[in-house]
Amino acid sequence: MIRHIVMWKYKSELSMEERAELFEKLYAAAENMNGNIKNLIKAQLIKNVNPEEKYDLCLYCEFEALEDVQAYQDDPVHIAFKNIIAGNVFDRTCIDAI
Repeated sequence: MIRHIVMWKYKSELSMEERAELFEKLYAAAENMNGNIKNLIKAQLIKNVNPEEKYDLCLYCEFEALEDVQAYQDDPVHIAFKNIIAGNVFDRTCIDAI
């Protein structure tokens, strides 16, 4: 199993209210990935509640194989998620782990 984990930091100019609204939109978009992207076992958006840590958001996904992660990148449902998050975050990091 491959665990695809992506983390972001909110842009500093986003207010707490804007961050909360963005999280709700992203959460719904992540949930929409479940059952709608071929070979995606699970997608879950996680909010960091510890202000001492660097990243604010984490998208956790599970796939059977690395090839499935690569195919997911071009899936329209995943692109819809990316369109919501674009411009609102920075300092992205990613790991694909077994």
